Amino acid sequence: MKLVERDTELSVLEGLLDACAAGRGGAVVVGGAVGSGKTALLRAFQERAAPTGALWLQATAAAAEREVPLRAAGQLLRTAELAGAGAEPVVWLPPPAGGGGAPVRAAAGAIPAEVAVNVVPRVCGILFAQARKRPVVVCIDDVHQVDAYSLECVLYVVRRLAVSRILVVLGESSGTAWEDSPARRELLRGPACRFLHVGPLPRDGVVAMLAAGQKGRRSAPPVPEFHRLSGGSPLLMEALLDDYADAERAGGAGPVPGEAYERAVAQCLSRSDDVTRRTAWLLAVLGERAAHGGPAELLGVSRQAGERALRSLHDMGLLADGRFRHEAGRTAVLRRAEPPRSARLEARVAQVLYERGAPATALARHLVAAETVDAPWALPVLLEAAEAALARDEVGTALDCLRVARDSCADEQQLLEVRLALVRAGWRVDPSAAVRHLSALTDAAPAGRLTTRAMKELVGHLLWFGRADDALEVLRIVEEKDGEEEGGEEDGAGVGLESVRFWFAYGYPGLAGKYRAEVAAGPYRGTAAGARTPGLTPEQDTQQRALALMASVLDQRVTGDVTGRAERILQETRPEDRTPAAGLAALVALIVADGLPEAARWCEILLAEAREHRTPMWQSLFASAKAFIEIRLGELAAAEESAHTALTVVPPEGWGAAVAAPVAALLYTKAATGRLDEAVAHLKVPVPDAAFRTPAGLLYLWARGHYQLAAGRPYAALEDFHRCGDLMARWRLDLSGLVPWRTDAAQVHVALGDDRRARDLLEEELVRTGHRPLWTRGVALRVLASLAEHADRPRLLGEAMDLLQRGGHRLELAYAMAELSYSYWDVNDDSRARIAARKAQQLMRECGIKAPVLKASPVGAASACPPERSGAGCAGRPPAELSGAELRVATLAARGYTNRQIAAALFITISTVEQHLTRAYRKLGVQRRTDLATRLEPDTVEDTGLDGCGDGARRDCLRAG
Repeated sequence: MKLVERDTELSVLEGLLDACAAGRGGAVVVGGAVGSGKTALLRAFQERAAPTGALWLQATAAAAEREVPLRAAGQLLRTAELAGAGAEPVVWLPPPAGGGGAPVRAAAGAIPAEVAVNVVPRVCGILFAQARKRPVVVCIDDVHQVDAYSLECVLYVVRRLAVSRILVVLGESSGTAWEDSPARRELLRGPACRFLHVGPLPRDGVVAMLAAGQKGRRSAPPVPEFHRLSGGSPLLMEALLDDYADAERAGGAGPVPGEAYERAVAQCLSRSDDVTRRTAWLLAVLGERAAHGGPAELLGVSRQAGERALRSLHDMGLLADGRFRHEAGRTAVLRRAEPPRSARLEARVAQVLYERGAPATALARHLVAAETVDAPWALPVLLEAAEAALARDEVGTALDCLRVARDSCADEQQLLEVRLALVRAGWRVDPSAAVRHLSALTDAAPAGRLTTRAMKELVGHLLWFGRADDALEVLRIVEEKDGEEEGGEEDGAGVGLESVRFWFAYGYPGLAGKYRAEVAAGPYRGTAAGARTPGLTPEQDTQQRALALMASVLDQRVTGDVTGRAERILQETRPEDRTPAAGLAALVALIVADGLPEAARWCEILLAEAREHRTPMWQSLFASAKAFIEIRLGELAAAEESAHTALTVVPPEGWGAAVAAPVAALLYTKAATGRLDEAVAHLKVPVPDAAFRTPAGLLYLWARGHYQLAAGRPYAALEDFHRCGDLMARWRLDLSGLVPWRTDAAQVHVALGDDRRARDLLEEELVRTGHRPLWTRGVALRVLASLAEHADRPRLLGEAMDLLQRGGHRLELAYAMAELSYSYWDVNDDSRARIAARKAQQLMRECGIKAPVLKASPVGAASACPPERSGAGCAGRPPAELSGAELRVATLAARGYTNRQIAAALFITISTVEQHLTRAYRKLGVQRRTDLATRLEPDTVEDTGLDGCGDGARRDCLRAG
């Protein structure tokens, strides 16, 4: 720190040094606030004392070494460079009574008599011996932290200054308990001792510091603002100058406290005593509610100590009129200062803030730190703060508030309210933590100790954890109240009951099937077409329309554009909504209605919002839905990652009965990619029996059936698929878009040679009424082709591939392409067979199946590549009949390039392209562009993907030519 405006203080110190050299020893206490420049003043004095030949002995005390005997005295003697002097003080200390450890004080502020008589004179004798040779300056900085033994040595020397050439210079920080100590009073009462106060910089001092740092600046800094913000503290001034330089480089103007200022504030507090630090923290917390006399009372210290701490903070330059000079000072204290770990203090602060009208969010922070508060106002405040935290997606804060509320609550009725809030908040993070509260809440419902709203909410949580019978009993109690809703529940209360019935009806369709008709005839019927319901909040209206759409799809009474209505609902779904019900319902409707690309896009959006709002359960739910979308699109690697995310963000024990869904996704992907050993591990994940009363259980049975099929156990697979069919028929949820059990079972019957049963299932699937997804019809046609005559198979497989390609179902398309390869091979069309096989392999690799073996599909052969046929000629004409130009054009056309792209790549006109294609069609005997690939050599045409135009197309031409 550069010393400015301290000439007067230096003159006083130089005068004392001159007197010392003349034989009149003295002492001076240099006091000032932390950061006032005391240490810089002492260093400047040391530089001026060096030419006089005086021996300078330096020591700096520290709080961490306060209990080490003669620590400061040892520093002084080591500075004197006397042989053995640094070790002698420790050797001279007598052993403590009882042995071991350092000597203890005889009383507060005193040292053992034996040390005072034998040790202190010998230590000080070294200093007096040096003073007989030349003047000696004994300088101890931060003397308020000095150990008692060294302090006794200082007092011993000061009492004998009149007959020595020793100048004792002691630096102290103001605002500490040292100011009231007997040792300090004795020092200042001595006739040879003076007190030198280092105060804040005046305006001229601030100008001098600004002038020293003015070099290279574009404009003169505003002196009054710097003086006001720093309070005259040199330490804060230097920090403000650093921040000012950074702001000026960034194009800002004027002194704005920043990072350097915050660090300086933290440094000031770290060098202050505990009372001062706690006072600063208290004032920062109270903000505008702070009062001049408040800190001492709240901190539980004497009024004198509180006033001293306030004065110290003013002298440091942090406060003005009891408030922080700048909001950055308050922010620095809150951000960088360690808060006091005192539950009693936190409780007192909370009480004061409550009396002064602080909001619940401000109070809750102190109530949580206080752990338990008996005040009657504490519980409502904690509940309000928890609700506010949940609205901000700060679930951890909400749970902290609720746990303290639970521990502080003596009233059983209020405790039930707190338990329900804990379940509500905990579900968003890890529902397993909420299980312990369900039994108490369930027992309270028949006794009438829960409100209607609380019971509706309880039903949902009981359903989640598979306690459907308990949920049904609670729902009956709600219905028996017959509209006895409490005040404040009128708006939307009926919708809340219908929502509970809805999730019961479709979540546990076998148990609560009676609610299906009620739901269909209730408020959801009018919103099935997307109409808005007046009198509802936007969130309630969006949720009602989403549930109505999902119900209409599951009940196969949907009309109109499902995809458009679902996307409109998803656009209105906000991440701050209490539950993801509307988003999940719209996604289910999209998936079952085969709107998979749109569902995948919205899953990405909802997942990103859930991550941003730090809601793990929502992330897991949307990740699980995304996994099944990716499975149907053939993106097996992505599906595995999504399912893994779902079970990692929230562990299996937190999923309740719904755990069957993400486990099913992992089980299917491992089986489909041939990793059966890894699939076995997922079979060991506990799935509760209640899961098989829900649609999630259907997905698990479906995935397990595919695993059994891949593992070579067709009868076990058949049992799982038919069990799916039985449950779906019983629940009146026989939807191919939910679980395509008929086509899966038909595949197994084909593998077992039961063609009649397979054909019956497939024909039943193809003639079903209602919405039929493209992929289920495509799969049914693919399997049916294996039962048809050889000549009819390519036609059926072509229809299947057309449906699967339109729906984007690449894995099923790969299976169909492999079947097409074998159908060509069966009719001796080897060229087409090889082309189809190559395409099937490519599609499988894109889906994540590295080996060409179709382990997940027993239809037809077990490989995507038919065996080579010895001596068989190609069924197609050799492309040698085409000219070079015709071959190049036909090759690009077969690969999917348009006439315009071909013309650009070959530098010919579009008319020329058309002429070449016409001749190629005639020579190869084809009529459509799509047939070209089957008539060219497979090495010439490798894929049907459109790679682009330009250089890529030209490379294709070179390979073809």
